[in-house]
Amino acid sequence: MRPRFSCPLLAVLLLPLACQSSRSSPVPAGDGGTPRQILLTGTDVVGLSSLAVGPSGALFTMTEREPLLIELSPDGAVVRKTAVRGAPEGVDFESLAWLSGESFAIGTEGGCSKTGADRILLATREGDAAHVTRTLDVPLSAWGAACDEGHGLEGLCAASGKLVAAIEEALNGEGKARYAPIERIDPATGERAVFRLSLTSTKDEKGKISGLDCRARGDDRIEVLAMERHFEVSRILSFTIPAKGPGTEAPIEPRVLVDLAPHTNGGKRNFEGIVWKDDTHALLIIDNQYGEKISGPNELLEVTLP
Repeated sequence: MRPRFSCPLLAVLLLPLACQSSRSSPVPAGDGGTPRQILLTGTDVVGLSSLAVGPSGALFTMTEREPLLIELSPDGAVVRKTAVRGAPEGVDFESLAWLSGESFAIGTEGGCSKTGADRILLATREGDAAHVTRTLDVPLSAWGAACDEGHGLEGLCAASGKLVAAIEEALNGEGKARYAPIERIDPATGERAVFRLSLTSTKDEKGKISGLDCRARGDDRIEVLAMERHFEVSRILSFTIPAKGPGTEAPIEPRVLVDLAPHTNGGKRNFEGIVWKDDTHALLIIDNQYGEKISGPNELLEVTLP
């Protein structure tokens, strides 16, 4: 999220045993503690705010303020830029999931004050444009949350035919407890399940979910990789949710995989998307625009996972 200026759904559930994963201490990032930097080439756009992976390792990202879908090669070269048409006025693009073929889901920010819901746009890429074909609402009342035009659907991923989304706005619980609102959506049937993911940062640190990736684990579970961040707070989390069934109010406890605080460049690196590269590596994309300032180059970081 950025101040407005600009900014950034949801997912989780557990079976009683599978869902309550234990939180562990952060571990060093990358080989030798240093992530590998991959500079993006072939574009001068700034403010990239999502990351998704498709067939053969193809990567996809979006610009937050401009309706533009960008395809990247695994080494960071721009392969294709596609304008997105048919998006509602006044929304920013915050998160992205590849569904299948040329179909994508786009998480947005803005407009909730009119509808009481954040929105996911389903779009199909064809020729020189990607056209929005359908909109899914994510009502904030499911968590008793209020609309915040600066905190939208910052995380979005797809697995087992479901979407998992995370809202950037954190919910405060009793004492020091803080939660990220998570929702699992079946776009085919409209079935929904809502959850609360325990955040690992304090109220003063203000960490929020800024990116998700997910993958199927058998027929009944979805494994989720998440980015929790706010300036110097930058942690890669993991948790598992059921692929079907109702949600729960019991908080889901994530596992901390990597603490990236030493690699935030003093908080200037704003991690806005995450995907698995393979079982032991993740790729993160940096949003390099804060307000009207450019904080650094367009870049990906490759991080080693435990």
